[in-house]
Amino acid sequence: MNQPRSVVVGTGGWGSALATMLHRQGQSVTLLGRDPAKVVRLVDERKHPELGGASLPDDLAITADPGVLITADLVFWAVPTQYTRATAANLALPSGVPVVSLSKGLEQDTLETPTGILNEVLGHRPLAVLSGPSHAEEVQQGKPVVLACGGPEALTRQVSGLLHGRACRIYTSTDLIGIELSGALKNVIAVAAGITEGLGLGDNIKAALITRGLAEIRRLGRACGAQEATFAGIAGIGDLLTTCYSPHGRNRAVGIAIASGENPLAFIRRQKTVAEGAWTCRAAVELARKHEVELPIAAQVSAIIWDGAPLDQAIEALFARSPKDDHT
Repeated sequence: MNQPRSVVVGTGGWGSALATMLHRQGQSVTLLGRDPAKVVRLVDERKHPELGGASLPDDLAITADPGVLITADLVFWAVPTQYTRATAANLALPSGVPVVSLSKGLEQDTLETPTGILNEVLGHRPLAVLSGPSHAEEVQQGKPVVLACGGPEALTRQVSGLLHGRACRIYTSTDLIGIELSGALKNVIAVAAGITEGLGLGDNIKAALITRGLAEIRRLGRACGAQEATFAGIAGIGDLLTTCYSPHGRNRAVGIAIASGENPLAFIRRQKTVAEGAWTCRAAVELARKHEVELPIAAQVSAIIWDGAPLDQAIEALFARSPKDDHT
């Protein structure tokens, strides 16, 4: 049986790290970039600036030629959510080829998840999502990682067969929407966690914020038809914890910068990587409004970033909320 040919679309940190992991496990994989100049640098230097200058394998195939998609058996999508629609519209992907999204977030105008966008643009095909606590820097270094893959059973089994190994364990699920919403909203909560850390508010309040942040993710997920168990799993609490605590966390870094007095939008625009939580917060609040559920933490993060709300005002607004049952 011929080995399946995978293409990873997106030469950012996570896409490059996943391509490296597939390559290390002996899989046939090509890394496809959107920026020809960046691709040339990666091919020539074999160093990745978004991964601390980590080395890419010398024989990892890297190209800017979208023609490689013609022979792909499986596509991993590692394009930031806000660029997914435009990028997908410019790619000629053969019908029926499955796509596995690595992207996390919600599109600003449509409130769509990455697989929702891909389904609209690329047409009906098998779609799955791969998520979980997976900082690209650690994956690139070969450190072990545990991930969740959600979607049609046949496709999640295929992904598990490709990735499952000594340094990677895969849990499968049919709850695609639950995994995607967990991956999107955990970045918003990580911005808030970074703010508490930057302000020196202590471990007690950070732990409480993460816990109530999980309640917000679960609340919106239920309204969108997600499975409750997902939020207690790898893609739920697992991804939320690493994003809120890890020094690699881009969204946590945004929160720390805000706490130090930085203008959030100016800080975000200076970064080489995309902090999805800054974009997702506004869309998440709108999606929650559509489903008539409350996301108080996400609402305050959105107010801070997009409306310039003072931090003390945002914190006061959260503490001023009426007492709630702990299970709501």
